[in-house]
Amino acid sequence: MRAENPVFFLDYDGTLAPIAPRPEEAFPYPEAPRVLEALRARFPVYVITGRRVRDLEALLPLSGLPVVGGHGAEEGILGGEVRSLLSVDLSPLRQRLLPCEGVQLEDKGFALAFHYRGARDQEGVKACLRRWLEEVKGLLQALDLEALWGKKVLEIKPKGAEKGRAVLRLLERHPGHTPVCIGDDATDETAFRALQGRGLTLKVGPGPTAAAGRLADVDEVLAYLKTYL
Repeated sequence: MRAENPVFFLDYDGTLAPIAPRPEEAFPYPEAPRVLEALRARFPVYVITGRRVRDLEALLPLSGLPVVGGHGAEEGILGGEVRSLLSVDLSPLRQRLLPCEGVQLEDKGFALAFHYRGARDQEGVKACLRRWLEEVKGLLQALDLEALWGKKVLEIKPKGAEKGRAVLRLLERHPGHTPVCIGDDATDETAFRALQGRGLTLKVGPGPTAAAGRLADVDEVLAYLKTYL
């Protein structure tokens, strides 16, 4: 499955980098920066991630690479300007946080991410987080927020910040290009559905998906990307 005249929409964690116990430890596979650099010399390339753009700069040393952060809440380039597309006041929610053992809180400013990759009892943590969601359900509605479960993370983010809308917005900038969208997480499914019948969608790893194809792991992702070089 290869596209002519592609534009690439790539997830980061689990797609260009392995899932790490802590978000700040998720460095890209050694070969990934070189492959991305060669790829973007020929085609449009975007990284679309739940991370903040500024946070990705510390992990991916590719100045000038376009990045959509927060699943679509912000947009910018590594080493350059970042602009916010969605904003929300999370202070009322920060005052209602429920401590769950084994959770690492990441405050992105426009979203809250509860990571439990390193928790011993992950099912217990998920149950604790679900109880908290029930307690703050009314507050989430009032603030126009929604909960998004990912790989060992619960994220509270603004409604409308999703990868499906982001890829369609970016695709409008590249008429005549065929989208190639690759990701591994539940957050990528909105992008896969948005691009059905319009390009190539590839799920990384196992599990149900709306993607048309599948790649086993990060090694296969890089091998696939190199076929365009």
